[in-house]
Amino acid sequence: RLEKLDWMGPATKAEALKKLDGYTIKVGYPDNPRDYSLVVIRDDDLVGNVLRAAAADWGFYCQRVKGPVDRSDWWMTPQTNDAYNGSLRDIVFPAGILLPPMFDPNADAAYNFGAAGGVIGHELTHGFDDQGSQYDEKGNLNNWWTDEDKKKFLEKTKRIVTQFSNYKVLDSLHINGDATQGENIADLGGVVMGYEAFKKTAQGQGNDSIGGFTPDQRYFLGYGYAWMVNRRPESLARQVMSDVHSPSQYRVNGPVSNIPEFYKAFDVKPGDAMYREDSVRVVIW
Repeated sequence: RLEKLDWMGPATKAEALKKLDGYTIKVGYPDNPRDYSLVVIRDDDLVGNVLRAAAADWGFYCQRVKGPVDRSDWWMTPQTNDAYNGSLRDIVFPAGILLPPMFDPNADAAYNFGAAGGVIGHELTHGFDDQGSQYDEKGNLNNWWTDEDKKKFLEKTKRIVTQFSNYKVLDSLHINGDATQGENIADLGGVVMGYEAFKKTAQGQGNDSIGGFTPDQRYFLGYGYAWMVNRRPESLARQVMSDVHSPSQYRVNGPVSNIPEFYKAFDVKPGDAMYREDSVRVVIW
């Protein structure tokens, strides 16, 4: 996708590809898990357990400062969510997220590429969102863009800021398009990358329906199922005010309403709730 971009010049593409090649992908659990065998855990001593675990953690990091950075280390546990770490240039997909509804080994390819594929593409895109794009292939804060390409990129990100700022979540409360733009850029990149990967599979190249849904429809439905969340209004309001992630329904409807293949899959036409004019659709990565 980087090589085919029509808005980015050769010099910036070369730097972007170097950065992409430098990613470290971590899946499931660490190759060299940290040893917790000396940490004493007692059923009747909650406070003591916390203190002893904290002491072990402190000791681990104190020892680590004596040597070079261990780029194979995980700063998160396998039971948690996925993440992108710009300074280490790594992307982590722990075992905890590789479970239904995000990944289901019993589901068809369309579903998994939409759900897990969208998340994988999301993390890949973080290296090129409004913040990640400021770091080079070594993880240093450094401008690797030509002035012209940077200007084009900022023009594109302004469009996604505008799109999400117009979403009204509750009463008069709107999404903060500036604060959430990094995650929104990554969501859009994730869906388009997951879709492109899916179209390389046998199922993606076919047209066999399952449950009355075509492969493309199942792909987008898979992405939607991955974000099925129900929250109280108070929780939504707190998220809009403090979280860099948009509420789940907008993480689904926002990106897909920019993608032509979504319109074709569900025959979305002018006047439909999710229809957006070509002139305002966002295309970045």
